[in-house]
Amino acid sequence: MYRCPAVSILEAAQKITRFKSGPGRDITDIRLQAEIVNFTGSCEYDQDEDKWEAEVELLLQIAVERGPANKDGRIDFRYFAAIPEFQSQEQGKSIFSVAGQFEGNRTRLLYQDELSMRIPVAKPTDGQGLEIVLGFQLSPDELIYNRESKGR
Repeated sequence: MYRCPAVSILEAAQKITRFKSGPGRDITDIRLQAEIVNFTGSCEYDQDEDKWEAEVELLLQIAVERGPANKDGRIDFRYFAAIPEFQSQEQGKSIFSVAGQFEGNRTRLLYQDELSMRIPVAKPTDGQGLEIVLGFQLSPDELIYNRESKGR
């Protein structure tokens, strides 16, 4: 049995706060807030001729909260799974879109998403040396907001 790649959440991209359009950035301007709160996963290794792949299955849990400025109840954000070792290659980063709706007057939900990744490795023991990083795909302003609000 070979060990799976390590999985972690990028601290600066663990949360997202979306504001309504315009300059306002106080609590009444928030459309939604979300946080990656947990993940579980497994992996197995497959060989096709002389090539090996780590097949990684992850289940992410994302807590989503509706903000006061979210009048239509829409949910939309993107998150990523990145492998720093492959950052300049196609399999280095995958981006996943989430779109949904808060039902009725609900203001909180726990969103779960399953994702599969196939990672090429020279041999199965190489998989344990890889890292998969999870986070929200943030705009520059959202990243600045996260960094400035850290510790609040």
